[in-house]
Amino acid sequence: MTHHIDNRQLGKTQSRAVIDVAAHCQKNGVDKAQERKLLTLLGRFASRHELQMNIKRNPKNLR
Repeated sequence: MTHHIDNRQLGKTQSRAVIDVAAHCQKNGVDKAQERKLLTLLGRFASRHELQMNIKRNPKNLR
């Protein structure tokens, strides 16, 4: 169920920081295929939490 949100009720502390998906991927060493997947899924901008939850990282130490 959806409902109307009044913009006046939202304070400045409730806003989310939005970052550029491509810049985040380059900064954190995400490969190009994963970057394309994130751009398709999230669009050009996303919150840090959305990026962290959708990035799949391979384990560094395989035994």
